[in-house]
Amino acid sequence: MSNYNVKTEAQLAEFVAQFYDDPYGFVMGIFPWGEPFLADGETENPLKDKTGPEPWQEEELKALGAHIRNNAEFKAMGLELEVWKSAIASGHGVGKSAMVSWIIIFLMSTRADTRGAVTASTQFQLEDKTWPELAKWHNLAMNKHWFTWTATGFTFSAYPEDKQKNYKVTAATVSETKTEAFAGLHNEGKTVFVIFDEASGVLPKVWEVVEGALTDGEAFFFAYGNPTRPDGEFADCFDKHAHLYRTRHIDSREVSHTNKSALEGIIRKYGIDSDEVKVRIRGQFPQQSFNGFISVEIARMAMEREHTSDPNAGLIMAVDVARYGNDHSCIRFRQGRDARSIPAKRFKGLSLVKLAEICMREADIHKPDAIVIEATGIGAGVIDIMRDRGYKVIEVHPGAKAHAHELYINRRAEYWSLMRDWLYEEGCVDDTPELFSQLTTILYMLDRHEQRLKLEPKEEMKKRGLPSPDDADTLALTFAVRIARRDRTKHLGQARNKAVTEYDELAY
Repeated sequence: MSNYNVKTEAQLAEFVAQFYDDPYGFVMGIFPWGEPFLADGETENPLKDKTGPEPWQEEELKALGAHIRNNAEFKAMGLELEVWKSAIASGHGVGKSAMVSWIIIFLMSTRADTRGAVTASTQFQLEDKTWPELAKWHNLAMNKHWFTWTATGFTFSAYPEDKQKNYKVTAATVSETKTEAFAGLHNEGKTVFVIFDEASGVLPKVWEVVEGALTDGEAFFFAYGNPTRPDGEFADCFDKHAHLYRTRHIDSREVSHTNKSALEGIIRKYGIDSDEVKVRIRGQFPQQSFNGFISVEIARMAMEREHTSDPNAGLIMAVDVARYGNDHSCIRFRQGRDARSIPAKRFKGLSLVKLAEICMREADIHKPDAIVIEATGIGAGVIDIMRDRGYKVIEVHPGAKAHAHELYINRRAEYWSLMRDWLYEEGCVDDTPELFSQLTTILYMLDRHEQRLKLEPKEEMKKRGLPSPDDADTLALTFAVRIARRDRTKHLGQARNKAVTEYDELAY
């Protein structure tokens, strides 16, 4: 029976039932591939130019079908069923979220009283990407009226509310202390499944709890993600625990709908063997050893985030001073969430007088509400020159006592922490190899006695063969002060001569 002559509910049920052990056939049959319009005959079909899944998706769906058929043989022989465990590491844009959606709809459609849970590395990933993708494919499915999609769940529509928990997939944001969605997932004698999207960021405790949820009935576990970390549970699926998983790496260049010229541009920019290309394109784990302070994922998020201007936020100009050698002097600006619009400037080998002149010219052009300069070493010289010329400068001492001294060993660790939170939540930064590398290679540790956070010193980074993180340090300096918004002050001023905007040199 083809999907064209499915007219009654009984025919639909019969049509779907034939795919119990054939997820690829289900995906090909339940969605309107190649049709110009949807069932109403008027709405344009987003799949009108598609003939089916990508080759990697087809292979994984067929492998899943083979596993189900093998389990049927085990069951007939009175043997225990095997748990399906797969881990797929990929570059960006290969269709992971679509695959997640198909698996959910397949298992829910072919197995009554199925229970499942889906989580992601962040609430944003789950709520803005993974779960809306399920809504899209649910709307295209021939049997969409069987299920109800909500912001937190996917349920069998015919069940009353008090029974829906027995036939439901939950979208669960979890933490080390909030794992109820998985801990209570047991479904004895029935089907249970768990899906991790962007699995590199899922916390270790959650992986541990999931193991206990997969001990009953027919169980499936799927872990998908960009391989942003070379260690942790997701990486272990491909190494330490590879004998327990079906694993695969997907290169973004092997997928039909990705922009190949854009991908080649990234390769030319960073190099084929760079961690950036490994993670973002090749689906390979980076070589960087992590107790990294800022993850590749967070840095990439800030570089790809759409820019939103806020002209009423205070504009901060930060300067990191280097004189000679391989280090660079840097100037950066940040206005609220925007550290991208005003280009950063990097200089090598300038005298203090010349650098001070450039800083004063930049201040005159952009009229910042605060100028922040690291006062350690030769930075004090630039501060003195600018102050002699009438510019108000806030000097920052990275080694000084942190405001939250119970958490951070010094000011540098504190304002880098503020920058990291900003990068994760809202920040927009320029996409350059230098900044990306500097943000993602600095390490952290906890001091032995009080367990306060400490960042790797620049000298230690150089011992590891890395350049000084001058650009990233300059961006972090913009978080060493907290200044009033322009729309909250009566008069607007600039940093030269007299700054009407008030700011606290000890604030942050």
